[in-house]
Amino acid sequence: MYKTIAFFLVVLPCFFLAGANDTAKSGRIDFESTELTGRDAKKIVEMGKLRVPENRSRPGSRMIELAVVRLKSDSPNSGPPIVYLPGGPGGSAINEMWLPWMESLFQVLRKNNDIILMDQRGIGRSTPNFLWNSSVSLPPDVFLSQEKMEANYRQLSLQAAEWFKKEGFDFAGYNSVESADDLNDLRIGLGVKKISLLGFSYGTHLGLATIRRHSPHLDSVVLIGTEGPNHSVKLPSTYDIQLQKLSQLASQDPDIRAKVPDMLALLKKVLTRLEKEPVTVTVQNQATKQPVNVPVGKFGLQLIVRMDVGDRNDFPEFPALFYTIDKGDSSLLTKYVEKRYNQFGRRVSGMYILMELSSGATAERLAQIRKETPKAILGEVVNFPNQDASIWGNPDLGDDYRSPIVSSTRTLFISGTLDSNTPPYQAEEVRWGFSNATHIIVEYAGHEDALPNEAVRAAIVDFFNGKDVSGVRLSLGPPKFKPIP
Repeated sequence: MYKTIAFFLVVLPCFFLAGANDTAKSGRIDFESTELTGRDAKKIVEMGKLRVPENRSRPGSRMIELAVVRLKSDSPNSGPPIVYLPGGPGGSAINEMWLPWMESLFQVLRKNNDIILMDQRGIGRSTPNFLWNSSVSLPPDVFLSQEKMEANYRQLSLQAAEWFKKEGFDFAGYNSVESADDLNDLRIGLGVKKISLLGFSYGTHLGLATIRRHSPHLDSVVLIGTEGPNHSVKLPSTYDIQLQKLSQLASQDPDIRAKVPDMLALLKKVLTRLEKEPVTVTVQNQATKQPVNVPVGKFGLQLIVRMDVGDRNDFPEFPALFYTIDKGDSSLLTKYVEKRYNQFGRRVSGMYILMELSSGATAERLAQIRKETPKAILGEVVNFPNQDASIWGNPDLGDDYRSPIVSSTRTLFISGTLDSNTPPYQAEEVRWGFSNATHIIVEYAGHEDALPNEAVRAAIVDFFNGKDVSGVRLSLGPPKFKPIP
């Protein structure tokens, strides 16, 4: 879910760079006490700016500024700073310090280590901001078919790319290789020999790129929900398996089984019906404060399922959602459509698009996806939206970037058994090349459930404190499905 959302991520207003042609070297970070506001709360933090080239491969590249927050350790003899790498691409590390579970984790980790939160290039409080806003609302018919939605996205992308070019963005500077080198420049700017990394979702992808390029300067690494170098483009079969697992779990609940004995069969039935007879729901356009009639076809429901099928906060409502649609009740469907209608359409993150396109996939993986797609329950929606790389300069990093990583870096992988975005087998594929790694698989955890869990955070703290966590066994317990009306 997180990756699709990041394409239209809402970020805080940022400052714009002066002196775009300044080519000074990046250097030491000078921190100052600063008051920041987020989630209706204020924090006093140490904040600084890291200046790096926008494109290290181009002589004379302009310098950009990355916003850095340091949460100082309570210890006078602290260990290597821990740098948090959020999901996305496009998540703001600084903004996430207001999340209760992150605040709790950082507070404990600060006993022995500085915590470093850096907004990556093009996002959050870093400058310039790689975000374009459209003045036009999302057309109401885009939930009818993937062709209509992607035609709208293509138009938005063309407009956004043209605007970015006029603003002087160097598209070739926005990829995970440049961001990995930013992390090494961050280490130099902090004046330390080594840093540690704590990555979630896309943050694991960036963390792995950093291990490949700068492992001598890394102490310990925690990767939660692993996206390996060749995992950015998803396999449809993964989502078929996830839906089968959820269907089996739902059937174990006697109240659910009484009305929905086979959730997967019901989903297929509803998708077939929506393909023939779309349903129109009325949602509120939050930008205009006006009601909008939105027809929803098979694609619309596939998109909703794709975005939430790995999220334990949402998939427990799936049996009720499919059941009510089948009975002609669109109240639950309206809730989901309204959420996505207002999320999509007006904001384009160039950073997200270029990070995804540049990471790409090998020819073998793309062939496997093409083979699986025709029979897949969610079809091509698994990798929605399909971006036209030519609009963005065809930024693919090549298969060397996507090759396996061999490393002795001390690493902890954490995965959830109900995470279809970054399933445990992806971590195992990556771990094959790691000689000093542990993998904790959290039973029944979805994509976004691990970090909020106190026991998971305790294992992370123990690992960073040098303890052996290879014997840790964790379970969130089976999900509780929402009652069916």
